[in-house]
Amino acid sequence: MPAKTKKSQKSSKQILDSKKYTNMLEAYGAFWRRGFTEWAGTSSRSEYWWSYLMTWLIAALLAVLIIISTLSYSSLETEIVFSPMSAILSFGLIIFLLASLIPSISMTARRLHDAGLSAWWLLLLLLNLICEPLSIIISIVFFIFAVLPTKAEGNPYHKFNKENK
Repeated sequence: MPAKTKKSQKSSKQILDSKKYTNMLEAYGAFWRRGFTEWAGTSSRSEYWWSYLMTWLIAALLAVLIIISTLSYSSLETEIVFSPMSAILSFGLIIFLLASLIPSISMTARRLHDAGLSAWWLLLLLLNLICEPLSIIISIVFFIFAVLPTKAEGNPYHKFNKENK
């Protein structure tokens, strides 16, 4: 039996494990690159948390800009008036959040796979629409799922990982 070269060993290691990101921008790039097309496979904890942090930082920045533009357009003595710039920024925020919805769901499915869980757990989120008091419990459950370590041994979802280049 021929001995494996270092390159083939590295290649098989990358396929069998999730890529760990140490850079927020790399993880956020992977969020958008993989978000619409890659539902199988896995996402590491670093990819998941860096991407969510960047998404919510952008959303918070847009929200702060909306507030500033609204307050600068209105005087303090009168009622608050929604400025044209606030309307544009609000529209941008809505478009951004809607555009990031599918990659977020895809990444959460891959994160569940990385922890050795089925993506069918995402159906639990539909309970938020039916019974809102459960939303806190469901949020806690998904937080626990998101912080679970990678299940390397016997994880059937790692076979779907594409080679990380």
